[in-house]
Amino acid sequence: MHRIFLISILLLQTLFLQGQYIPDFTPEIKQQLADRMYGHVSALAHDSMMGREAGTDGELKAMYYIASQFKNAGLQPLPDKNYWIPFNFSEGYTYKSGKISIDGKSYDQNEYFLYLNPLVNYNFSGNIFFAGHGLKDSDFNKLNPSFNKNIVIVIDINYTDTCADAANQQYMPLLESAVAKATSMNPEAVILVSSNVKKFPAIAGINLDKASPNIPVLCVGKTLSKKILKKNNSELHSECEFSKNEKTGYNVAAWIDNGKPTTLVFGAHYDHVGFGSSGSLSTDSAIHNGADDNASGTALLMELSRILYNSGTNKHNYVFVAFSAEEKGLLGSKAFLNQRIIADTSIIAMLNFDMVGRMNGTEQKLNILGTGTATEWDSLITAAYAGPVTIRKSESGTAGSDQMSFYLRNIPVLFFITGMHEDYHKPTDDAEKINRAGMADVLMIALKITEELDGLQKLNFVRGDTRGGDRNKRPGVTLGVIPDHAWEGKGMRIDAVTKDKTADKAGLLKGDIVIQIDDMTVIDIMSYMKALSAFKKGDKAKITYLRGQIENTVEVVF
Repeated sequence: MHRIFLISILLLQTLFLQGQYIPDFTPEIKQQLADRMYGHVSALAHDSMMGREAGTDGELKAMYYIASQFKNAGLQPLPDKNYWIPFNFSEGYTYKSGKISIDGKSYDQNEYFLYLNPLVNYNFSGNIFFAGHGLKDSDFNKLNPSFNKNIVIVIDINYTDTCADAANQQYMPLLESAVAKATSMNPEAVILVSSNVKKFPAIAGINLDKASPNIPVLCVGKTLSKKILKKNNSELHSECEFSKNEKTGYNVAAWIDNGKPTTLVFGAHYDHVGFGSSGSLSTDSAIHNGADDNASGTALLMELSRILYNSGTNKHNYVFVAFSAEEKGLLGSKAFLNQRIIADTSIIAMLNFDMVGRMNGTEQKLNILGTGTATEWDSLITAAYAGPVTIRKSESGTAGSDQMSFYLRNIPVLFFITGMHEDYHKPTDDAEKINRAGMADVLMIALKITEELDGLQKLNFVRGDTRGGDRNKRPGVTLGVIPDHAWEGKGMRIDAVTKDKTADKAGLLKGDIVIQIDDMTVIDIMSYMKALSAFKKGDKAKITYLRGQIENTVEVVF
């Protein structure tokens, strides 16, 4: 078997030397490459890797494996770097003690107040600015977001004008909106007080997703509420002892340096969610091996680097990055760009491979997202490939994977994904479910597109919001479902439903097709996202969907 593979590689090299950039893979060679990628997936998705969570020993094991593959393929580390490139990230703070002082008197944390934002430290001082209920823009008229240091905004959470008490379903959305307005003013901190503690007690479970991640937000109890409400314009001082839960992640990078002014970046994230403590869609505390997400993309990345190195192609420089901490918010790709190891201006495009291992064996389809990020992508992809796999294009560059970090730097991107499935972020995403032949097809398509890119020195970047208003904006609410990206019919087909979220509570199931939200017709995923953007938390909506041939309507509360 090993001898056959060596013969296959020698055949590939011979074709490269004869000037044929990407050969038509024989069935034997395609099988060998498929098996090789499957071997990488099996290694990365083995229990010994412990789910490859960023900042853990499992990540380090995977890091060494990927680095060794780059090195064995003949690639070099990036300038002045090792194959692994560290970056620090924080998973929040642990607070040892804290106190608030006003008029010379101190009040201790937990007894008198609670910290609501675990991502900041609470050492600050400022003069109290009372913003009333904080629901109207006029409540903040006297503030300027550019000059609000030394200001602590105080909001009274007693909303008797609109809610009978804090149990009212409208209450939390109102409060969250007020906090978002307050943090947008860029103060030192935001403090929630209550002038009616019986009906509106201190709130601990507020959702801060819309608030600034850098602003301290805290709520106070009855005693401190009374004190602060009498002290408008007085100075307030906060002290806090904390430890930062800082960890180190490692991107693994290598390149083919051809001394060219232009660079193509290929990426895939190799981290996953470990034992599922965060990010899991399962209630089981077990190793989440992440075979498809994203051992598959990483395996393809490594074989792509090997083939391009052996080809001797030299029209650009070629950089290959296995990103860490994608599952924690694209932290690895953001860190890589911030480190400026490769100048943004030299990167003509970034191709990202995430979840490319579960192509449908009977209806071969590949989703390529980001085709609207450069004017050339559509024609280039059409020229590159016309094979048996159906390519489904989507314009958006903001789909949630590492290409988004590059897109936000005005770099054209493509995101390759074979589709979502019921094992997504569950312990059942294992290697035996990978479609080996499908991965080889994706590799071939990526190589063909790379070949077309070698004839270009520049792509004309297009920012998505110039091509259709707000369709790339993230909605303020969600149904709690995973869309089926491979669905080509009308509507948004549900590929998975998250337990206890809006759709689950409304009885929606995998396979249901959402065709209307209130009076807005849903024809595809993008129109579904646009329809959701019209709602905020606490709003009601009628969801019309197909289950088989039967049309149903259900009312939901976001």
